[in-house]
Amino acid sequence: MANEGNKKHSSYLSLVLRLSVAAFACWLIFKDLTFSELKATFSQLHIAVLLLSCLVYSGAQCLIGFRWWLFMRAQKIDVPLFMAIKLIFLGQFFTNFMPSAVGGDLIRAWYVAKYSHKRLQAALGVLVDRVMGLASTFILALTGYFIFMRGKGVIQISRQGSGAIGEFFEKYPLSGANLYLLLMIGVGLVFILGGLFDLKSFFKKIYGHFTHVLAQFKEVMLVYYRHPMLLVFGLGVTIFLQSMVILSYWLIGRDLGMDAALRYYFVFFPLIWVVGSIPVSIAGIGILEGGLVLLFVQFTGSEKEAVIALALCQRLTWIFASVPGMAVHLTGAHRRESLSS
Repeated sequence: MANEGNKKHSSYLSLVLRLSVAAFACWLIFKDLTFSELKATFSQLHIAVLLLSCLVYSGAQCLIGFRWWLFMRAQKIDVPLFMAIKLIFLGQFFTNFMPSAVGGDLIRAWYVAKYSHKRLQAALGVLVDRVMGLASTFILALTGYFIFMRGKGVIQISRQGSGAIGEFFEKYPLSGANLYLLLMIGVGLVFILGGLFDLKSFFKKIYGHFTHVLAQFKEVMLVYYRHPMLLVFGLGVTIFLQSMVILSYWLIGRDLGMDAALRYYFVFFPLIWVVGSIPVSIAGIGILEGGLVLLFVQFTGSEKEAVIALALCQRLTWIFASVPGMAVHLTGAHRRESLSS
């Protein structure tokens, strides 16, 4: 009972902290905003362009479900294709609408693991699928940067006046002496905690769980080692889908009066998606929008109202793609008697 109480307390604390981060980030974005100009900017947007972007993003989720289904088949986990797609949309709904620490990936992993004999391998398959998505996003960002933006100082945000962060690292550079000092402080804390708690038994349990998970992860990776073209196909499909989504956002940006070239979209959006995957806010609220405003305003000279409108349109496409997941959740269409393996 005490453990359950501690878990609930930690969950509530995490929720409060992430809500606070989201609220603070939104306040920073909107505190100097002229809402009349934002309304005027939105009036330039054609509904057909926004609808096209929503359909492109939703279609991309279907193909991501197909990619995940192929991965599960390689692991000999029998999940129907339509079920895989439904779970993708269900995860999208939980990610964007549920204010909890349980993201869409955990929901997918839980349902597949619950109804499969290969529970841990099924859950690790979701992890591999997520890593594939993040890797393709990172590759897209790096490729866009080195092809279009190399030598233009895009990464040097602190030089453009990013404020307190840049000033902090100028005042306290990460020299060898400072890193050594941090290391010694960390070692000292470990010894102090070791005297207060039974760390030996704790690390023994952690080590046992780690070796078990590592063994299962090895089996999962051996599957992809035997089917290398599956990974190549998955990576290629993901990069193509993300490119189509970015292209649709570029069309929205043009409709909103932004003159930023397409190359900026192929660098900034993947970069922000990677940053937004860090769970410090609720569904990345405020972090994603603030990142887009910072990058587009700093490096393309776009109007703040137009970039905020673009960021909100991105959020609308995600909400649109969450509606099928909400229907799946309310109707229980994701439940089955069993999933054979």
